[in-house]
Amino acid sequence: MGKEQELLEAARTGNVVLVEKLLSGRKGILGSGSGSIPLPNLLSMWKGLNVNCTDSSGYTPLHHASLNGHRDVVLKLLQFEASTHVSDSKGCFPLHLAAWKGDDDIVRILIHHGPSPCRVNQQNHERETALHCAAQYGHSEVVAVLLQELTDPTMRNSQQETPLDLAALYGRLQVVRMLVSAHPNLMTCHTRRHTPLHLAARNGHHSTVQTLLDAGMDVNCVTENGSALHEAALFGKMDVVRLLLDSGIDTNLTDCQGRAALEILREHPAPKSQQITALIQDYMIDEMERMSIVEEPVRKCPIPAPRTSIPSPSASPSLRHKNDAVTSELSKLLHEMKKCRDRDYSFEELCHTISSHSMDSFGSGRLSDEDRPDRPNGTLTRGNKVQLPHGIGQV
Repeated sequence: MGKEQELLEAARTGNVVLVEKLLSGRKGILGSGSGSIPLPNLLSMWKGLNVNCTDSSGYTPLHHASLNGHRDVVLKLLQFEASTHVSDSKGCFPLHLAAWKGDDDIVRILIHHGPSPCRVNQQNHERETALHCAAQYGHSEVVAVLLQELTDPTMRNSQQETPLDLAALYGRLQVVRMLVSAHPNLMTCHTRRHTPLHLAARNGHHSTVQTLLDAGMDVNCVTENGSALHEAALFGKMDVVRLLLDSGIDTNLTDCQGRAALEILREHPAPKSQQITALIQDYMIDEMERMSIVEEPVRKCPIPAPRTSIPSPSASPSLRHKNDAVTSELSKLLHEMKKCRDRDYSFEELCHTISSHSMDSFGSGRLSDEDRPDRPNGTLTRGNKVQLPHGIGQV
């Protein structure tokens, strides 16, 4: 085994003593006694072992140490100026591997202790950043570190997926909460291919769907595949279908071919599809009934019942007593006027007689507003004037 292979193996197994020994050693200048040594080989030996040597996968010692969580080896390699910018055969940098493993301590070391600044937004051949790697495996501590280091969470991989998309797809609930809290714009920044809600619904991640909806994601957002109801229904996720219906999703939304979820379900005779079809149909019937209940008062306005008729004033003893008093006073007045006419009284005497019987003298016959009838039945009402019978008072 050559020295480079020894270094790679020591880094993989975490043998920090051997790593330091290999990187600190120097070969002899004279070499063997078989002859002179070419200048390039001589310079290479003088410089020592290449700290960034690679194996068949393109892994450097720093890749091995980062992937396997050997903190002390990572620090030692960085001390000997190991590069954080060397990628393996898949384009992954040591930061990708540490994030994939979920080692937030090594992620911090790679970012802050390298010989040159570590670029947190570096992408591999699949265009994934370290944040993609951490998010899809639910490593919330690493996600927190990367967000603090201003990693761009809107970057998309070759499948047009953001870190939030991957977290939703795999149901990494805590990471989803962190990402939507730190970057709410991620819920509106989506493609026609998918949204975090669609991906979570497709895989039946009930809590993730609920978290996205609670955070304000539009339940009716549509992609080429239709709504989140399409995804949940076609993949047989009954609980998510029920949640989406309870959240008020529009069951008439269609996919790019103009088909609603129910139309597609009818093409699948599987028992699960039939159960979900029945669930959606029951919901639609309930919605129609609720709408009809709301519209009912407008459509059938109840006719008010007629008021109870007001009793005739004659039925009231107090009113009858007052009417009798008025009638008595009028009779007296008529009698006096008849006497004046029979005796040929002058006009002045007649006026004097009438004035002595003014309405104020009918004290006991005066009516209050409450006692006054409101119907034209011949009794006194407010504003009525006492009219003398025809012929009386004429001279």
